[in-house]
Amino acid sequence: MATPKCARRPCAVSRRAIANTPVMCTSWSEGTPPVRRSANYQPNVWNYGSVESLAAAKHQHNPVDPLSSDKLKFRVRHLLLEEAELLPKLEVIDTLQRLGIAYHFDEEISGMLNSISMARQEVADSMDGDVYFMTLLFRLLRQNNSPTSPELLLRSLKQDGNSDIKESLRNDMKGLLSLYEASHLAFEGEDLLDEARIFASKALSERLPSMNPHLRSSVRNALAIPLHWTAPRLQTRWFINHYAGDTQADPLMLHFAKLDFNNVQSLHQQELARITRWWRHANLKENLPFARDRLIECFYFATGVVSEPCLGAAREVVAKTFALIVVLDDIYDIYGTLDELVMFTNAIERWEASASEQLPEYMKAIYSTILNTSNEVAENVLRQDGCDVRFLLKKAWHDLCKAFLLEAKWHHSNYKPTLKEYLDNGWVSVSGPLMLIHAFPMLKMDITPKSIKQFESYPKLIQMVSKIFRLCNDSATHSEELKRGDAPSSIAIYMFENMTKEHDAREAMSRGGAKGGAGGAAAPPGSKNARYFASDRALAVHRRTTAGDAGRAPSATAWGRAIYSQDLPFLPHHQI
Repeated sequence: MATPKCARRPCAVSRRAIANTPVMCTSWSEGTPPVRRSANYQPNVWNYGSVESLAAAKHQHNPVDPLSSDKLKFRVRHLLLEEAELLPKLEVIDTLQRLGIAYHFDEEISGMLNSISMARQEVADSMDGDVYFMTLLFRLLRQNNSPTSPELLLRSLKQDGNSDIKESLRNDMKGLLSLYEASHLAFEGEDLLDEARIFASKALSERLPSMNPHLRSSVRNALAIPLHWTAPRLQTRWFINHYAGDTQADPLMLHFAKLDFNNVQSLHQQELARITRWWRHANLKENLPFARDRLIECFYFATGVVSEPCLGAAREVVAKTFALIVVLDDIYDIYGTLDELVMFTNAIERWEASASEQLPEYMKAIYSTILNTSNEVAENVLRQDGCDVRFLLKKAWHDLCKAFLLEAKWHHSNYKPTLKEYLDNGWVSVSGPLMLIHAFPMLKMDITPKSIKQFESYPKLIQMVSKIFRLCNDSATHSEELKRGDAPSSIAIYMFENMTKEHDAREAMSRGGAKGGAGGAAAPPGSKNARYFASDRALAVHRRTTAGDAGRAPSATAWGRAIYSQDLPFLPHHQI
């Protein structure tokens, strides 16, 4: 976008003034349209008519399965409960989680893990220094939010009287892989796990050529994307196929996993059909042809943020909200003039249908869609829970627009914010608070005036997760934004402030968000599902989603077919 005359030179005013002073530039000659930028985004690759038809199509699964889902579930539960020894029980839990069917047995698994403590002497004795056993237990307990400490691992990993990790571990491939996965759940200050991750990664990479094909496949997959960072549905699809090639695979669990995958896929197809109809009805693509059309990618992101099948309403709200944010981001980043952006921000603050009358024609559709979508969420919450969240949703949208506007002011005035200024604004502009606050009322938990009040001030959990979200987003989009001449990212600012190269800046930003930044932040009372949003897994899905516009994502149609349209074949009945 051409820069208005009044903003071509760096502003001489203070940083605070730039942040708070309204911008009312009217430098365009009357009757002369502004010159607008284009990001040359890749076009949408999806046929929405075909996407809608997925839900209506009658699935022709392989021969009709004679066993009902309930019977299979009963038999798998029996497998879980009949294991008496601790290690086999943990392995069943791990397999169920990787197959994507552990949610059926949440109560049983949680009860088992809550009854185990690594500090108990009998547990320590049963592990007897077995690194695979200890790291598997450590990872499962930490995922379950159970108290864990790496102290027991310390005694097994270290040489006696030496600070180095035992060299003998290099020959324990199973233990190394489990250690590598467990190390990604490190909290701040758990340096042993950081050291173990580096050790295990190097040792596994060195031994790859000598591994059997099935183990090599496991290791390559883990080294590419650690389990804690994987996108749930895509990882489930991969592991089901991988598990089918395991000679020790349990046919019953495999069959139930395939049946469940297809059932959840059918559920997702119905959700996709509904949000696709909503998107087409909004007609934003026709009104805003310059903006990205990323609805399916946004739904993919939503399945990573809210993966439980029973939380479909939250998934749809997150997908819709994210799709609107992507379009709005392009208006503020690429297309809109400062005058227009100020008008839009003010209109969002008013939160009235009549406010659109003052907006440019191209902004009216997105404004109306934002209001209608969020008001519909508020009406559903009021009807179901008796609480009014309209002000909360409006505030979240207004805060996002103000953050977008500040970044636009920085860009148009050639102002370089400090890293602190950037991150203080960036955790809002990345849209994390907006999406979380829209999903929060849809998580099937008690909504009270107190919990709503807590969210108004953005609890520490939301702030820290959103800051990590910002760093992940910058990592994926920095190069492309630099080419377009957008406002600097955290990576560019770090390079400027510290006179470093891009690689060093990326490393520094990665360290800033690599560990569970929300680890020390308390979730709002009663927010049982808040951990879904704090997980690195959701952030990893975001990396894959945003990487599409940075030219680095895998084929969208490939993963789309894998998790949304291709059924998994069942095993013949006699093999179960």
